[in-house]
Amino acid sequence: MTFDLKSKYGAYALVTGAASGIGRAFAERLAQLGIHPILLDVNAQGAQAEAQRLQNSYAVDARALPLDLSAPEFMREIQNVTQGVDVGLLVHAAVLSFIGEFLESPVERHRQLIDINIRASMELARYFGEAFKKQKRGGLVLFSSASALQGSALVQHYAASKAYLLILAEGLWYELRPHGVDVLAVMPGSTDTPAIYEGNPDLRKAYIMQPMEVVEESLAALGRQPSLLCGAKNRLSFFFLTRILPRKLGVQIISDRLMSMYRK
Repeated sequence: MTFDLKSKYGAYALVTGAASGIGRAFAERLAQLGIHPILLDVNAQGAQAEAQRLQNSYAVDARALPLDLSAPEFMREIQNVTQGVDVGLLVHAAVLSFIGEFLESPVERHRQLIDINIRASMELARYFGEAFKKQKRGGLVLFSSASALQGSALVQHYAASKAYLLILAEGLWYELRPHGVDVLAVMPGSTDTPAIYEGNPDLRKAYIMQPMEVVEESLAALGRQPSLLCGAKNRLSFFFLTRILPRKLGVQIISDRLMSMYRK
């Protein structure tokens, strides 16, 4: 790192989705850098195990926060836990994703996706954005997705929710930077996390990044730009898909690729 995260943002960071995947890797990297992570996850046992592991490995005050972001009053618990704590960084990696045609998924599942991916993201950004603006320092890392750059079959609602996060974060980047607050929308492509293996896809031809690669690129970009598409290969691929090819063709290529991966 080119700067001291702890002196720039504060002693503690709230990391959502921290029991696995990119959230888990982010919490570990922050602990390595001396920041105390608060690990929020719906998986209570996983969050507690990770918090204990980070305490033992890095001598940090890692804390578990078992919490369902789809619950109507989830912010009340976050406010109670973080009150009086020097939280200066929010890493929002929690997500609900599922693979399938839009009309095949129950409407209740779609509502839950909106609650977790959109409503919870808005409330977290609103609360911590205001807190960081008042203290004139802080960082918001909101995880979007490469799928947010265009529509696609099988992940149409997930991609739409991630497009919301991308545009929200980019707007907040402009509004909050005069107040000392850094905002970054991170767009990972396929990453080696539990979610990517749901549905038993054929990943033989997929370009898959490791979670810690995503973390390192994100930390390097934080404070420098409003959004980041992770991975040089992803950046090249989506340049052609979204800038060179007609949008209709780009949507068709990505949709065909996903159909071949998940509809064997």
